[in-house]
Amino acid sequence: MKPPDIYRDWRVVFGVALLALGAGNWIVGWQKTQEYNAIIAAEAHQPKASADAGNRVFDELNAADADGAVLEPFNRAQNRVSYASARMDFYHATFITGQVLAVIGLVLTFTGFIGLIRNDARRAYARSRPASF
Repeated sequence: MKPPDIYRDWRVVFGVALLALGAGNWIVGWQKTQEYNAIIAAEAHQPKASADAGNRVFDELNAADADGAVLEPFNRAQNRVSYASARMDFYHATFITGQVLAVIGLVLTFTGFIGLIRNDARRAYARSRPASF
C-alpha cells in the first residue's frame, strides 16, 4: 500500500475529514458547555435580593420606580441565566454532534483502510500466481 492509494480512497479521505471536524466540535462543545454550566451554577448560588428591598410596600414605590427599576435586579439575573442556558444548550448540541461525526469518521476511515488492505492483498496474490499457458 502506497500513499497515493491512501489519499485516492474517498472513504479514508472523507473519514479523516469527518474525524477532524467531529473532534473539533467535540472539544469546543465540551469546553463551552463547562463554561456556561459554571455561569449557571454561580448564579444559582448568588444571594437573591436584599431583605429591605423585598419588604417594601407597594405604596412606598415612587414614580421613578414605576418604570421597572424595582424588578431590574431580578430581570438581570434571570436574563443572564436564560442566556447562559440557551448558549449551553447550543454548545451541548455541538458537543453531541461532534461525538457523532467523530464516530462516523472513525468507522469510515476504518472501512477505508480495510478496503485498501484487501485490494493490496488481491494485487499481491495476483502477482504471486504463476501464469497459466
